Amino acid sequence: MSNYYLFLDESGHHGLKTINQEFPIFLLCGCLLEQDYFNTEFTDKFNDLKLDHFGTTEIVLHSSDIRKWQNEFKVLGDPKLRHRFYQDLDTFISEAKFTIVAAAILKEKLIQEYGPRADNPYNLCLAFILERTVFFTDATSGKGVKVAAEARGKKEDASLQNQYQLVLSNGTPYVESNRFQKIFTDIEFVKKETNNLGTQLSDLAAYPIATKVLYSDRENLAFDVFEPKIYRQFPDGDYLGYGLKIFP
Repeated sequence: MSNYYLFLDESGHHGLKTINQEFPIFLLCGCLLEQDYFNTEFTDKFNDLKLDHFGTTEIVLHSSDIRKWQNEFKVLGDPKLRHRFYQDLDTFISEAKFTIVAAAILKEKLIQEYGPRADNPYNLCLAFILERTVFFTDATSGKGVKVAAEARGKKEDASLQNQYQLVLSNGTPYVESNRFQKIFTDIEFVKKETNNLGTQLSDLAAYPIATKVLYSDRENLAFDVFEPKIYRQFPDGDYLGYGLKIFP
């Protein structure tokens, strides 16, 4: 039996008052890794990748900066360097041992169906992901899961902490509270500037998955790399509804 980390990061904004018409989605992405593996082989290989391409292990991989070749990633404006980095990053992700559980909220549809009763998209996504993490640990004989979420601010973190405790205390329509309490051991908040490799992995995965939900027919090479990692209840089954929940 193994202990796991569940690293969380998001793509899009959780607010419902103003919706970006070019990106009307909120997606929360969780990456599950065995703690012993994360602390050894995964960390070593991730740091080797950083050192090889940027000359330091201290650089924090930000998906948006990488896509725009900005800040510390201006060097990716060189096509040769960019191609080699993406190639090595894809290889690292493909070979790494982790499982994705993600949830997406289509914000306009949520408002249309629920109006003022619509819950906070982050809260909805968190409940969906915690449920699916329980299902994952059922299948893997997981022992316990520690959650590490990207910090978003004092108010937002307090709200997430409260929602996390509500799920553990009350359960959901699909998972009883005692099952959550048996699996989840702790939650911590990780600042963006902190060099946490787990939340960086979730950050890299979140945007490609969100764009796949929004534009399913578009070519999405980054999603193709992450797609095999998305949780399925059955090995040859679909990930929709299991490793990727789209609501409503």
